[in-house]
Formats: sequence, structure tokens, C-alpha cells
Amino acid sequence: MTTPLDAASLILISRDRRDVLWAQRNPAISFLGGYHSFSGGKLEPDDSRCDVRNEHDAEMRGLKACAVRETFEEIGVLLVRNGEKLTKGQFPLLHDDLVSGREPFSKILEHWGLWIDGRDLEYAGCWTTPEFSPVRFKTRFFISTVPEKQEPYAAIGELRNIEFVEPSAAVRRWSSSEVLVAPPVLFSVRALNEFANPSISVAKSSQKLRAHSARMDGKIHHIELNSRLSCIPLRTKTLPPATHTNCFIVGSRRFVVIDPASREVSEQEKLFGLVDDLVGKGGVCDAIIVSHLHRDHFGGESVLKAYLRSRHEMEVPVVAHPLTVESLKGETEFHGTVGEGDTYKLKDSEGLPFGLEVLHTPGHARGHLSFFDPEFGFLLTMDNVLSHGSVLIDPPEGNMEDYLASLRRMRELEGLRSLCGSHGTAVSDAKAKIDEYIEHRLERERQVAKALESGARSAEEIAGRIYTDLDPGLMPLAVRSVAAHLERLEQTSSDRSAAG
Repeated sequence: MTTPLDAASLILISRDRRDVLWAQRNPAISFLGGYHSFSGGKLEPDDSRCDVRNEHDAEMRGLKACAVRETFEEIGVLLVRNGEKLTKGQFPLLHDDLVSGREPFSKILEHWGLWIDGRDLEYAGCWTTPEFSPVRFKTRFFISTVPEKQEPYAAIGELRNIEFVEPSAAVRRWSSSEVLVAPPVLFSVRALNEFANPSISVAKSSQKLRAHSARMDGKIHHIELNSRLSCIPLRTKTLPPATHTNCFIVGSRRFVVIDPASREVSEQEKLFGLVDDLVGKGGVCDAIIVSHLHRDHFGGESVLKAYLRSRHEMEVPVVAHPLTVESLKGETEFHGTVGEGDTYKLKDSEGLPFGLEVLHTPGHARGHLSFFDPEFGFLLTMDNVLSHGSVLIDPPEGNMEDYLASLRRMRELEGLRSLCGSHGTAVSDAKAKIDEYIEHRLERERQVAKALESGARSAEEIAGRIYTDLDPGLMPLAVRSVAAHLERLEQTSSDRSAAG
């Protein structure tokens, strides 16, 4: 389990206290790239040296300085006292000194006679990144209003699409899957929406946010990706560097559970709690689905079925693609099949119906399934596309030609916007990510072909030439991946010969 790093984030409210500022994180950022968030970042040693007054707690002084520094760095808003004496042309000078590293933030404040008033930043709670994340932060949130005569802008490349938005509009955009939002930000905008009123002070708002985070911090076991879809990362024996397999619940009043794979009791109990909440609100489970045959994608489905029967008197079928059912005969019990062209008729929390389309997307496995919500443009790619890293194609179960065809097919889905795979986080620009995957495979194939031309003959020899910086422990996986490329090259060569 990764130890969380200290961090701070600033919730900026418009001067009329009607809107909240948020922005989209650069998709290239490894941690929650593409998600909408507030300004913020990790604590730096210099933050404790900044001049922060009217704050008696030393730790809190450093965190407030961190929030101010990160906000200035990312969106150009400088929340300090004496800032009104700065001219419009001086702000860029200070910003350039900071981002270039010429001077630390503490010295910049000292040089210009500026200081941070701790009373300008109201503490709004603490959120710790859940244990399933490979990168974790213990983030203290603060809330403040934008200073007079300062307007936020994309000061560096970390944030883009910076805007003030009514909390109700922010919630609607998340709900309809227009944006991805991490749990602390979603909880914050929801809470701000609940008591949105210009007459309510920032202090009152921060008090409510503190109470909310105190109830929820450390208890987040799932991520609501939109109003129809929840992702529950469950610990499994999967391939490194992954440690968890994402289980998905799609729908509320009528829902399906996809890949409840964990065999660990503590992990299963997290899923049971979420299912209990849905059933308690009138939800009915239509199916438990196994996406494909790999061992980190099945194992807990029978336990969930038994739980739904004993706790809620529901008889829920466990289903998979016919090829998966055949491959797992004797290892788990299925009660039906599902495949290409099938659609689940589900209902959201308001009881409104929507469809979840089932796609047969072979390549990683012969019976691999993906799932698409065409109205929201959200694709569950399962093991075909992940937020980080690549996917192993291991013959004979895996087939590179089929895999590339599945990638191209998913890329052309009408209305496609976002995706989430079985490991890692969701991706805001699905088409760009799939393009990245296709190009990665084609480039790797070019490397394999070049190695063959230079005299390499075995998959082991080729892998040694092209995976020069790989952890030796992962080399067997690389050899199997090369074998998949060799199989495709041989097939395409045979096809060309037959065509000629």
C-alpha cells in the first residue's frame, strides 16, 4: 500500500459566491489526467517557509501556502495580502520567477512585500486517495473567493478549460457523462449545490464541507463515473503492475454487475455494501457478467450470486460469452450466455430506462466482451484498453489481428466519448486513447519486423532486442507479446501471397 503524500487544494468561489472554479487536468498527467478538478498539488519543503499570518497551526500554515502557491502556478490567481499594489504587468513576472524556479515562493513573497492571511482560506476538509490507487495523496481542501481584479487563466499546461460553473451545472455535466470527476471534487460540488446561496458565507460553506469529508474520508471504495456507472476496484491476483480489477455496476433501479472477480472476503464485502445500498433503494440486479476467462476476471461471481439469493431473495444469472462459458466449464457455474447484439434494458436512480450494448471484442481473449452506453458515449473496454500501460496478447487465446480489429471497431463507435478499462482509471478522450493503443501495436510490429530483417529468429531473441529497458521479471510476458506479433506478420504475409 502506497503512503499518501501531503497535498493541498483550493476551492475558488466567484466573488458573488454563485459559481465554483474548476478545470480539466491535462490528459497527459499520470494521476487523474483528463478529470475535472480544483487547483492544487503536493506539499513542497519551501511551503513551510512562506509568510502565513493569522494561522496558529504550523502544519496548516504550510498547507495553506501550498494551496496558494499551486493556485498561482496553475491558474495565475494570487491569494495574498498587499497584492493590490502589484501592477497588471508585474503578475507575470512573479509567475515566471515561480515556474522557472529562479526563486522559491517564500522568497518571491518576501521580495515583493506580500504575505498570506490564513483567515482568507477556510479549511474545507481532508480527503485521502483510496488504497487501490497506485498514487495517493492526503489532500487538505480550502475554500476562498477570487480576489478583486484577478481573473484565472491556464497559466501552465497542467489545467485547461478553466471556468466558473454553477454547482448544479457541474453536477449535471458529471451526471450525463460530459466530464470525469474524482470523488472529493464530486462530493464538494454536490455539497455546494445543496446549500448554494449567495447569502451563505464562505465560512459556513467550509463548515459543511468539513463535516462531509469527516464522514466520508477513508470510506470511499468506489468511483461514480457518471449517474449510471460505478467502478469498484477489487484486489485480485492480476498481472503487475496492476493490483486490482475494476468491477462495474451499471444502472441503479435495474442494474448489472460486471466482473465481481475478487476472491478476498474483505473485498467482496465492499461490493456487497454497494449492492445493498442499491437494493435498499428499490434496485433489482438483472445479471452478473464475466467479461472473459482470465483469472483476475472471475472467482467472486458465485459468491455474489449466493449473497443476492440469501440476503435479498434474488435469483440472478451468471453469464458470459459462449466461448468463455466453454473455457471455464468446471471452474465456475454459468446460467446463460450473452454476446454480440445483446442489450440490457436498465434503469438509473430516477427509474429512467437506458440501454447497455454488449460487444464481442476478441483479441485479448476469444470470448472477450466490452460494454457500451450509446446515449452517454461511455465504453467499458475491460482488458482491451487501459488508462496506463499496454495489454498482453498471448496466443493461442490471444490474437493480434483480432485485437487490432476490435480496437478499430471500438474507435468507430458513434458518439464515443469516454472509456474505462478493467485496471486503472477512466479516460476522458476515448478515441485518442484507442488511437494511442493502435499506434503502439503497429510501432511494436515494425520493431519486430526490423529485428527479423536484421537476423533475429526466435521470439526470445527479438524481445531481448526491442524491450531493452524492461524489468527482467516481465520479459516472459514480452516474449509472448512478440509471439503474437510474429503470428500476425506470418498471417498477413500468407494473405498477401494468396492474393498475389
